[in-house]
Amino acid sequence: MDVKSIIPDTYKKSVYDINYYKLFQNGIKWAIFDVDCTILPFDDVNVPDQLTSLFDNIKLMGINPVLCSSGSLKRVAPVGEELKVRYMANAKKPFCGDLSLIRNKLGDLQSENTMMIGDSFYLDMLFASRFGFYKVMVDRVKGGHKIKTLANDIVQASLYSVIPRDKFSYGKYYSGLKG
Repeated sequence: MDVKSIIPDTYKKSVYDINYYKLFQNGIKWAIFDVDCTILPFDDVNVPDQLTSLFDNIKLMGINPVLCSSGSLKRVAPVGEELKVRYMANAKKPFCGDLSLIRNKLGDLQSENTMMIGDSFYLDMLFASRFGFYKVMVDRVKGGHKIKTLANDIVQASLYSVIPRDKFSYGKYYSGLKG
């Protein structure tokens, strides 16, 4: 794995800080969202009104939001149904086969018109890099089961330690979009 391949194209504090309209203007038609620690705290299925509004606005803009999570169907289905979007559970990110598997589950997305939004270098940015998606990283949503997030935190910290600070640094938000 080339460490530079997991550096996000855009880095924002949360999913609410992303300029979806600018992404749409730049050709993005599909937004793949991670669930745990990206849009909700780990193991939380309670969808806040703010998140529902965000997804409704993204849809009105012309972007198709979908969920792709390594979490169980029991965990992901209620969130997907509440947000009224397609979802893929047990995705085994970042190693979930080929793009046709994702298309079969989520829709007719293409590498050049799809972005992945997540909180993890290893799970989300590597997944996006494998398929050539535009990579958007957000800070982890706080809360949820602390023990279950420990393994991901260890991998995340080890990857962060080898990423050049001139390319990515936590808390230094940026957008890779022009215009």
